[in-house]
Amino acid sequence: MTNDEPASAVPAAQTMAAAAPVILLVDADLAALESARAAITGRFGVDYYVTVASSHEDGLRVLRDAMAHGRRVALVAADCDLPVAGGVSFLEEAYRIDKHATRILLIAMDEHQTRVPLGRLSLVQEATALGRIDAAWVKGWDTPEDWLFPQLQESLTAWTALNRPRHLVYQMVGEQWAPRSHHMRDYLSRNGIPFWFYAADTTEGRLLIERHGIDPTRLPALIHRGGRVLQDPDEVEVAAGHGISTRPALEEYDLVVVGAGPAGLASAVYGASEGLETLVVEPLALGGQAGTSSMIRNYLGFPRGVAGGQLAHRAWEQAVLLGAEFVFTHSARAVRAVGDVRELTLSDESLVRARAIVIATGVNYRRIQVPALERLTGVGVFYGAAGVEAPALAGQPVAVVGGANSAGQAALHLARYASHVTLLVRGPSLEKGMSQYLIEQIEATANLTVRLRTQVVDAFGDTRLQALVLEDVDSSHREEVAAHGVFVLIGAEPRTEWLPNVQRDEHGFLLTGPDVPLNAAPARAPFPFETSLPGVFAAGDVRHGSVRRVAGAVGEGSVTVGAVHRYLATLPARDRQPEHHPSR
Repeated sequence: MTNDEPASAVPAAQTMAAAAPVILLVDADLAALESARAAITGRFGVDYYVTVASSHEDGLRVLRDAMAHGRRVALVAADCDLPVAGGVSFLEEAYRIDKHATRILLIAMDEHQTRVPLGRLSLVQEATALGRIDAAWVKGWDTPEDWLFPQLQESLTAWTALNRPRHLVYQMVGEQWAPRSHHMRDYLSRNGIPFWFYAADTTEGRLLIERHGIDPTRLPALIHRGGRVLQDPDEVEVAAGHGISTRPALEEYDLVVVGAGPAGLASAVYGASEGLETLVVEPLALGGQAGTSSMIRNYLGFPRGVAGGQLAHRAWEQAVLLGAEFVFTHSARAVRAVGDVRELTLSDESLVRARAIVIATGVNYRRIQVPALERLTGVGVFYGAAGVEAPALAGQPVAVVGGANSAGQAALHLARYASHVTLLVRGPSLEKGMSQYLIEQIEATANLTVRLRTQVVDAFGDTRLQALVLEDVDSSHREEVAAHGVFVLIGAEPRTEWLPNVQRDEHGFLLTGPDVPLNAAPARAPFPFETSLPGVFAAGDVRHGSVRRVAGAVGEGSVTVGAVHRYLATLPARDRQPEHHPSR
């Protein structure tokens, strides 16, 4: 059954929504199919064109017809027991037709009456692990408001963010492969500021330049929806335009957190929720490296996975609502003890006073020391940031360098856009640094190849990357391969050069708790997560011994606040009404 059948099967509102994105339901059980169609049409039919098919062949025909007419397909849901080859195989064929549609496997509710289909659990686990489906939903419910609509809305929201014009704060015009354009796209994307990018040499880009009187020598330019134009702005100018704080509001805080990655955000949430005057200082963007991850599938409480940026922005909103203050565009330059107060020097030489400090600055991606790659950074060579550049590389060959989870996530995300992705790993296997669920998905992705014991030794391209030179680590054999983009995720180095007065290990990671040498410790033993400088703590990837996982960083950031409380209890009580800066 499809929408080519009598008009009585299709509500009038649906025929009027011919240009709307498509939701396709495929099920041979006509009663279940009609129930789902009616429920989804009633709730989402104004914005989406809900269509149905009762067989494998009809479902594929509807998809091909949609693609032939330039229609966007938001979601395809297929019954697990669809005749011919089953729902998983159908969804695999659907993916080959449209790689952007969300794939949902529908499973009849069994006698257990649970949201997780326990009777078909092994099938769902395998299909999810291999990347053959995006999620599995139970059908046979009585209340779609509880069992269907929340999951469907979540999927449609995620699809819209990646594929559909939405509420925009900025239209951005710039040169597609200019480093400044890449930097600003990355900055806006990681900070959750909605924008749409137009290359300056396209018809749309030229029209925007002419309409707004933009100087083409001062790109990129940001056109605010209110009409204001920012030409080649820096982060401070963009932040000021959004009312984002760039100066602390108070003279002194109970707790200052340096860094807004997962560990820093967790410290902010728990510090503020437990009554501490809490400030977070972040130079660039929320989320740290985790904020660039396209999908984290093993984070507690998100069975369908969560994008790193989404997780970071939820944590930021939570911290703000609990009372934490955030200051952006400044990095930390030094910290020192002045009696019971800790003074933090910011990059503009201003001081922030705190009774305790948590260092959660994370790590920087390690760079490949190849001159040609340095020259092409931002114009085909990227450190992290696979998400923001992936659409621009559609249909082109790309490479990812690295063997950890972040590299695997980047490779899988890019495979949805690029013609082919090559994952380059210097080690002998993926198992040492990558989660098994990612390895299984990589092995099942047709346009993704893994090359072990391989390193990048050179690159070619005049105005942007065109090719890489790869070397076999064992034989030293070299080979030139086409690559219009390479994303480097080869480990990281801590950001601790500004802390010469705090004990570090040989790699620069901060020593805490029992790892602090006895001759460097204060008169008492350091509290858990406390550094050699009393009142200064460390959490997350910057700390020696950290497990280097998002969940681990969140855990460290939260429990560090408990140690902060223990430290504050040793200090004299102070007035709980800190004075505001005169300028505020």
